[in-house]
Amino acid sequence: MAQPVTRPDPPRFTDADKARARQWFKKAADSREKLEHDFAIESYVQGLGYWPDAVEDALQPMRSLALQRLQAGGKKAGMMEALRHPVNGKDPKQNYLNALWMLMKDPLEAGHAEAVVRNAARCGFFGAALWAAPLMLELLRKDKKPNLARFKALRDALVEAADWADAAGINEYPGALLEQAANSLEYLRARVPADDTIRNELRDVSSRLTIVRGKYQESDSFRGSVRDGDSQKLLHDAERVQQGESTLDALIAAARREVQQHPGVAAKLNALVDALLKREDPAEEAEAIELLMRAYADSQNYSFKMRADDIRLRILSRQARALVEQARASGDEDDRVQARLAASELLQAELEMWRERAENYPTDLRTKARLGAVLFKAKQYDEAIPILQQAQNEPRSRTRCMLLIARCFLEKGAASEACEILREAVDQYEIPGDELHREMTYWLGRSLEAAGDKAGAMTTYGKLLRTDYNYADGDARKRHDALRASGG
Repeated sequence: MAQPVTRPDPPRFTDADKARARQWFKKAADSREKLEHDFAIESYVQGLGYWPDAVEDALQPMRSLALQRLQAGGKKAGMMEALRHPVNGKDPKQNYLNALWMLMKDPLEAGHAEAVVRNAARCGFFGAALWAAPLMLELLRKDKKPNLARFKALRDALVEAADWADAAGINEYPGALLEQAANSLEYLRARVPADDTIRNELRDVSSRLTIVRGKYQESDSFRGSVRDGDSQKLLHDAERVQQGESTLDALIAAARREVQQHPGVAAKLNALVDALLKREDPAEEAEAIELLMRAYADSQNYSFKMRADDIRLRILSRQARALVEQARASGDEDDRVQARLAASELLQAELEMWRERAENYPTDLRTKARLGAVLFKAKQYDEAIPILQQAQNEPRSRTRCMLLIARCFLEKGAASEACEILREAVDQYEIPGDELHREMTYWLGRSLEAAGDKAGAMTTYGKLLRTDYNYADGDARKRHDALRASGG
């Protein structure tokens, strides 16, 4: 019988460690002010040797510094420098520091970001792993064809770190790390929809995430409440990638008993709902929605209704995709009509859901951003613009909101306003060449073209073509060539 893995306690950093680190971080900030980018990077890395998890004090400003250096013409590390900074040596901590150094010299290289995540996870630097994971995912999204090996490395590192943090009782990290793993799988599932392995892994990670959330949201966790051996086995089976039908039936039955024995405990209900959703069976999905809506009626806890609405939306989305595929395969006009009606129903459901959430959470700017995006999709531009203008005050949503505001103005025929907004957005953006930057550049070109500035549009399209020659299925190239042919 295999013995459970015994993990050491994650590293802790004393006030003395942090004080020494901050001395180096101050040197780094001073050097950055003098535009001494390379020395600033060296100083940050030295300080992180004392406090590797210093996300706000070092990792975030370090990333900004790296992009500033890149924009100023800073060169990537050469072969000899790479040899002096190995990321696969025997010392994981030094590997982590070396990977950070390499990433700062080449901030758009996904391989360096992968080395940061992987080595941070091995060292128990959970904050650093959580900081680097979305960065790595963003860089991987730039690839025309998903690099499955790197996606797997990201996923394995995040799950490993989540398990370690969970075992150590460090409750701010397990859920966040698993959520990043789930995000990467969601992206892969959209890009490679026929891959059953990815779908099964997403279910597995989602099950882990549900259990972890329940554990830390409720003092009496789902896992802690399962005492007998049979229930322990069922819970273990829930975390396996593939489940037999009989095992899943037994899991659902066990989860129902837990709900009956612990009425009103959100973690128990969410565990049952999660089990009911695994098969994507319409009857079980309907039961999950009914359970959530009953809990909402009893408690007035809006999170239950939110989850029920998410399930409804997922069902509608699945149905709409199936009808589109059917219409594409058959070529029948009636099938195309049905597909359009399903898409319209899905969009209307999205509008109702996000309007309601914005009413329930009027100060949540990320919710307003989602509502604004759906309003744009529904071509309700006059309603979308003021909502997106409010939402852009949330830093993480700002750039995307500015892009959508500009596109609203462009659709309304106000191309000059769209140009000004997009110029500002592009100038402020810190990751040149990523997907969002390319999208903004494309729509700036479209706006300049609509405003009659052919030379400006051709120049803007040209910048985009130098980084992505076939952007928008070649539309940017075609527009650029047409402007050049017309004397633009």
